[in-house]
Amino acid sequence: MTIYTAPTSTTNILNKKGVLMNIGIRIVGFIMIISLIVVGCTQKDNVVGTNGPGGPSPINTTIDQTNFTQKYSYEDSCAFSNSNTIVVGNYNEETSYGLLRFTSLPDSFYEISSVNLSLEISKRNNFDVVDNTTLKLAKINNVEFYENATWWVSSDSTQWSGEHFSDADYTELLPEEFGVECNEDSINITLDTQVLAEWIDGELNTGIVIYSETDGFMEIYASEYSTDENPTLTFEYKITEADTLYTTETIQTCYDCMIFETDNVYEKWEDELKISNIQPINIYTKFNVPDSLFLKNYTVVDSMVMPDEIPVEIFLQRITINKAELILNNDGTNAYPISGSTYLNPYFVVSDTINIDSANLDIPLLSFEDVDDLYISSSTDTLQTDQIVIDVTKIIQYYISGEYDNKGIVLRSLNVNDDFIHTEFDIEPEIRITFTPPYIEE
Repeated sequence: MTIYTAPTSTTNILNKKGVLMNIGIRIVGFIMIISLIVVGCTQKDNVVGTNGPGGPSPINTTIDQTNFTQKYSYEDSCAFSNSNTIVVGNYNEETSYGLLRFTSLPDSFYEISSVNLSLEISKRNNFDVVDNTTLKLAKINNVEFYENATWWVSSDSTQWSGEHFSDADYTELLPEEFGVECNEDSINITLDTQVLAEWIDGELNTGIVIYSETDGFMEIYASEYSTDENPTLTFEYKITEADTLYTTETIQTCYDCMIFETDNVYEKWEDELKISNIQPINIYTKFNVPDSLFLKNYTVVDSMVMPDEIPVEIFLQRITINKAELILNNDGTNAYPISGSTYLNPYFVVSDTINIDSANLDIPLLSFEDVDDLYISSSTDTLQTDQIVIDVTKIIQYYISGEYDNKGIVLRSLNVNDDFIHTEFDIEPEIRITFTPPYIEE
């Protein structure tokens, strides 16, 4: 059977297209009208920001160093967290230790024939000779340390001899108990089999400390970096007396981190600005934010005068802080010999009091509970520039709006305990501000 379809004329097709186009034009026109109404309502009496091309322009002002009333640097509590590398060695009279612990061990053994610890070097700094005279190993005394013990104080999980790690917490291995070979950046440490036997049979698997008493330091890849350069432990053992062959096991470290000795004295430095990682040193500063900085620039802006009946606090609340940057000038003391960056984060101080008593060094000038991190911003500097610029836009916005009381701010490194970076700044900071006054129709 053949089915015939009636032909469609060209005229009919064009008519249908015309109808569809008219409908589309009407819809677009309706959307444009609604948009114009919304924009018109939004622009009228706009209280914050610009009013398009006809509104006020952003204004630049500066909080200069004379408005900074308090400037301290202070040692903070030790906080150890995951890092891609373990720093081992000495720099600027500080010593960093690597802590390793392997927990995926056999439940028992009959005989152990060899034990080898493998490490991979990420960076060196004046650590050219790696052997058992420059690289020291020690047993941790009676402490099952855990990498996630954030504050490393006496607790159920990590019980150092004192509040923090010190030389009382480890016992040095004799030179004959280990041998060290280094081929390019690969370190192989041969341990006495008794060390592993004690970890398996002993009451505590405490792990091992790696450190150096010579000048210079190196960075060793940690387990957080990758699976290829992880610290690994390889050993051969017989499970039972009946075994004729040795079983070879290779396991990765379960806990690895860096740590350093501390004297538990939280020193303070008035009128000094410095940041340090290995021993956390923060900056506390307080500065005035004068209303006059924003009012004196608003006598006449684009032929619009602020009405007298509007209270100053309302005017300040309606200001838009486009940008506020705290400028710290490097005084030339970077004190870090290899490539690196410093990452700084600003925090609001929420405590009414700070520990400025120079005789009371048992606690830091401010604890972490005294500050508030609103994830405002973080700033990065390569240490190769003359200035570091820290974004404090939200801080200034919250101050002038009255949302936060001005109790000062803390600058803290995001990489405390990761490396030996130590940066000092001159004592004349400033804050450069770009703001837009509110648009108010007369």
